[in-house]
Amino acid sequence: MTYLRTILARMHESASPDSFHRTLMFGRQHSPVTPQKGLGLKKTLYAALLLLASSSVSAAPVRWELVDFRFSDAATAYGSFTYDSDTDTFHDIDIFTSDGPTQAGRHYVSTAGTWGLHASKGTLAFSDSTGPDFTGAGWFRMEIYVHFNALPGTIAEQWFPVGAESFCMNESCWSAASEDIAPGKSRRLTAGYLVAAAPVPEPAPFVLGAAGLLVIAARVASRRRRIQPCQP
Repeated sequence: MTYLRTILARMHESASPDSFHRTLMFGRQHSPVTPQKGLGLKKTLYAALLLLASSSVSAAPVRWELVDFRFSDAATAYGSFTYDSDTDTFHDIDIFTSDGPTQAGRHYVSTAGTWGLHASKGTLAFSDSTGPDFTGAGWFRMEIYVHFNALPGTIAEQWFPVGAESFCMNESCWSAASEDIAPGKSRRLTAGYLVAAAPVPEPAPFVLGAAGLLVIAARVASRRRRIQPCQP
């Protein structure tokens, strides 16, 4: 009885019960969520959405296919490569040239050292070697601008007559042999163009990110609704 009187006396001391009194009256209480916390959550979600939206407009890597490429000795070139204009990098280079009267065909699988660093300026240069020493390695150059977000079916034309096939003259392939330097070891491009195939499939960052944000929001809402036991 004395214990009960003590509890009643303490409850009347305050018009607004504290957590101790609320615990006695109701047994358990909701965990409070302050306006500041809710505002912080909204700001975080807005910032994440803006970041995801900006990433979703990035250009997808495009696979380019060689069409009707011919050299001055009647040899041909065919194949494809993938170019990412956002990172200025190549992937899946798979280009073949056929045999000619004085020059054997090659299989190009990488960019050609220093020559291969200028795609953003309209110069494409490939090699049949992955380096690091490109001396004597194959060199296939075409002047075609592909540094943009091309839609499927886009045609990119060459800037004649600078395209050619030859070989690198030094380790970094900053220079290549011409017909004057190495007769019969170089041939000019006389025809051909590139066609953009379907963009290389990539996970959609905005869709995946939005799904993640919905999961987070659902968890936060569930946490707000959950009634937490009061700690003694």
